[in-house]
Amino acid sequence: MHQAFRRLSGAATVLSALLCLAAPATPAAASAAPGFTVFDNTSYTSASLGNGAVVTNLVPNSVCSPLVQSGALPTQAQWQQIVQTYDTHPGGPLVLDCESLYLTGTATTAAKHYSQLAQLQSWARQVEPDQLIGWYGLLGNTDSAYNSSYQQLIAQDPHTAFFPSAYTFSTSEETWDSTLSTNVTHAAAIDANIPVYPYIWPQYHQGSSPSSLSLTFVPAAQWSFELATLHEVGIAGAVVWGGLSTSGTCDATCESQAGSGGWFSATKSFLQSLANPQTDLAQGRLATASSTNVSGREPDQAVDGDPLTRWGSTYADPQWIDVDLGAEYDITGVRLMWETAYGTAYQIQVSDDDTTWTTIYSTTSGAGGVEEHDGLSGTGRYIRMYGTARGTQYGYSLWDLAVHGTPAA
Repeated sequence: MHQAFRRLSGAATVLSALLCLAAPATPAAASAAPGFTVFDNTSYTSASLGNGAVVTNLVPNSVCSPLVQSGALPTQAQWQQIVQTYDTHPGGPLVLDCESLYLTGTATTAAKHYSQLAQLQSWARQVEPDQLIGWYGLLGNTDSAYNSSYQQLIAQDPHTAFFPSAYTFSTSEETWDSTLSTNVTHAAAIDANIPVYPYIWPQYHQGSSPSSLSLTFVPAAQWSFELATLHEVGIAGAVVWGGLSTSGTCDATCESQAGSGGWFSATKSFLQSLANPQTDLAQGRLATASSTNVSGREPDQAVDGDPLTRWGSTYADPQWIDVDLGAEYDITGVRLMWETAYGTAYQIQVSDDDTTWTTIYSTTSGAGGVEEHDGLSGTGRYIRMYGTARGTQYGYSLWDLAVHGTPAA
């Protein structure tokens, strides 16, 4: 299942509020799994996602931007031929990348760019009357003063989506969280009914800090964090990009390493988990704990279905969190989504009476992040994580505690 990753705090509160809105429906032709779609915009020679990912069509910036310099436009026939050339997978969306036409700068410049965007969008729609069509990066590069221009683009063609970039520039998951929050907030300000599919990239972007990270592959732990967060905050999906030969971002060594990288196996595991969703028996149930370190981090925050709220204990050993499942279940799996404060040594235990406990899993080498424990065997109405050794100077803290199983016979 998902690789382990370390989750940092600090995601904006507004993101949680926005995602309480009903998620827009994913286009029927592009549904890899109910509620969340992974689009594949990769071209790594040694790594093909498969596993239900929907292949995306991209008209690259290197083709579009030279055609629109100084307010110019290609001819209708020329642009429509370009669309046909790059639109080879009708089941996936058509993403238009024209980064020189972002809605920024002076009002005169923004108005000119809007006019060009509207015309190119209209011509593309004539080629593909039923396909999802959207603009790469336009969401994150539209000044708020020009939101109305973006709204006009949507009014012209509402069968669209937002495709902002949510690339990785450092090892700080908190920084990445902030980028995602900004994108989702901006999308809702423009049109809350339009689905959001952020572009993500399993390599650190050029200009990353430290510079030695640039274009290297993001570790599996951090990549899994990004995939899991995108899924659980409730947006429509994501687009995985990488390996485009003309971009100069993946040389021969990079290409040879792509298929053996931890990001690749983590992505396949994530896609498989989407195809086989499991009911979380703990969500919304009564939770209690040995302690709470501050107000707002009560145990119910770990079973409320919101990945941006958490339980936190005091800074001592041992500590525990206990969930009443409401009935007896045969437990088959538990997933722990740890905050930075995680457990190195802990047990998963079940009970019929919330007093006498049976251990069904034990470890002394917990690594934090997201830890999936499958293949468990135990029966009980109550389940708890009992921590005996902390991995940091802080307490134990869980963004989410999920339990899988079936009703006991």
